[in-house]
Amino acid sequence: MIWGEIMKTNYKFKDLPIAARRHVRIYQFQQFLSWGGFGITIVVLVLLLQERGFNLFDIAIITATYSGTALLFELPLGGLADGIGRKPVYILGVFADIAGLLTLLYFRSFEAAVASYAFYGFGRALSSGSLDAWYIETFHKLAPKFGTVLILAKVQFGGAIGLAIGAIFGGLIADFFGSYMHTIGYGKYDAPLIANFIVSIFMLFYTILVIKEDGRPFNRQAIKNGFANVPIILRDSLKYGLGHQIVLVLLVSVGFSSLAFFVLETFWIPFAKPMIGSQYAVSIIGIITSIYFFSIAIGVSFSTPLVALFKGQNIRALIFIVVLSGMFFIGLSFATNIYIFSLVLFALNAAKGASGAPRDSLFHAYVPNNKRSTLLSLQSLVMQVGGLVGMLGLGFVAEKYSIATAWQFGGSITIISGLVLLVLPKRMENTPVVGRDDAD
Repeated sequence: MIWGEIMKTNYKFKDLPIAARRHVRIYQFQQFLSWGGFGITIVVLVLLLQERGFNLFDIAIITATYSGTALLFELPLGGLADGIGRKPVYILGVFADIAGLLTLLYFRSFEAAVASYAFYGFGRALSSGSLDAWYIETFHKLAPKFGTVLILAKVQFGGAIGLAIGAIFGGLIADFFGSYMHTIGYGKYDAPLIANFIVSIFMLFYTILVIKEDGRPFNRQAIKNGFANVPIILRDSLKYGLGHQIVLVLLVSVGFSSLAFFVLETFWIPFAKPMIGSQYAVSIIGIITSIYFFSIAIGVSFSTPLVALFKGQNIRALIFIVVLSGMFFIGLSFATNIYIFSLVLFALNAAKGASGAPRDSLFHAYVPNNKRSTLLSLQSLVMQVGGLVGMLGLGFVAEKYSIATAWQFGGSITIISGLVLLVLPKRMENTPVVGRDDAD
């Protein structure tokens, strides 16, 4: 059976069963909280590291630690979620994030920053794919005849709005409470870290109390097996992911895209800050950051009609969006005015946001339930490899030459990540989607 023949893809949210709609809203708000807390600190993280005396390549190494740690633990912990449940693994990831936050808040050295980002990476490895897999599988049970593009877009929209609102508050908190933080022995940019801690605690309790998962009891032996079976997990996930002619190309594309966008996400604030002549520069950056994430949400909201514009063909829409985002990326590197910069940044991130749901829907269409968490972790692993290579390689270019030069390389790589997808339309014509309970 072909995906388009068995799934309703062109539907409205109100068409879903009531239980499915409630399920989507619960997870949408959880993602709003999760990404909202992160948005509070993302405004200041690079500025905080610069305030502590680190240069761009130092920051690239610190950020690469995040990618490297996530890379090291991604696959075995993805298999752990398949074995003992998505929710317990995700909650452990939240605790790891909180540990990273507190380490960065209380210690000032380069080694402490590296340790903090290692905690963040470990938290990412624990949480990646866990609740996403729960969300998709539960939705399939509640609304088996409906496709996933719309409900993935809903959740991505909630996360993007959370990031946008968090970013505004992060900038305001830094500017208005920064001077007080100096009086108690902290830096200007430490205040948003405290705010993030508070939101993270609230999000943790919401997840524990509201997210419901059936089935798998907590099992100590399963934890041990999760690490002992790393070679098997790695072999099976690579065998499926690299052996599937659709999934393989999607993984290659997302790897190239991550290589480029990690550098954009890390360095756009130090690139833009010199263009702003104001004592409230961080608040302005917070507003721009909110535009940055709000534009992703706008892009996400347009993903469904954009796919419809391409007559329901996710892959053709995805190719168009990714190539367009690469062109915007290169254009951004030439901006010298904060207003032009903000406009191009908005367009770039709208394109990035619009690509998420079609890409994810394609990926889920060819991944069976019993491999979903592990394959999502493999996808995240590929993203971390791309990010690691990008941060070290293009981070060096940014420090040696300029951020703009690094972005020009990044934009070209993004275009390549879109062109790679050109092989998929023909392959998809003769490739059936995977049954939800298929093993292979």
